[in-house]
Amino acid sequence: MAGGCTVARVSDNPLRRPIGWWLKHLDGLLDLGFEATLGAQDVSRRQWQILNGLIEGTPPAELLASLTVFEESGGVHEALASLVERGWLHSGHRIDRNIGAASAETSDVPPAETSEVPHVELTDEGRRQHARIAEEVRAMRTSVTEGLSADDYHAVVTGLARMAENLERRLA
Repeated sequence: MAGGCTVARVSDNPLRRPIGWWLKHLDGLLDLGFEATLGAQDVSRRQWQILNGLIEGTPPAELLASLTVFEESGGVHEALASLVERGWLHSGHRIDRNIGAASAETSDVPPAETSEVPHVELTDEGRRQHARIAEEVRAMRTSVTEGLSADDYHAVVTGLARMAENLERRLA
C-alpha cells in the first residue's frame, strides 16, 4: 500500500488491535488520502482548510487561530500568502509567509513586530476553485465512510470525542 501503510481489514477482527493503533493508522491514511486528492487539484491541505473555512463563514481570525494547531514552520501563513498570490483571496495586508505575521503595506511597524490577523476574503475565482475542489473532497470523504450508516458515523465521532474528554479530564 502507498506510503508504507499496513493493509487492515475489518474482517480481520479489528478488536485485536488497540484503539490507538486504529487512530494512528486512520490518521495516516486520511493524510495520504487528502494529500492525493488535494495534490491532484494543486492545493495543499492548509490552503483547502482556509478556503473551506471562509466559505463556511468562519471569521478569518478564528479560522487562522484554529489552524495554528497544525502550524509547521509557517504552513498556515504560507498557505494564506499563496492563496492571495493566486487571486483566490483578497487581503488589504501584506502576508509575510516567513514569520506568520501580517502588516498593512503602509504601516511603519515592521512585520515581525505586529500580531495583527490579516483581513482576507474570497474572490470570485476563489469561490469557483473552492466549488471545483469541494467535489473531489466530497468524493474522498464519501469513500472513507462507505459502509457506515449515519448512526454508525455519529457513534464513532461521539465515542472519540468522549474518550478525548475523559483523557483531558484525567490529565488535568
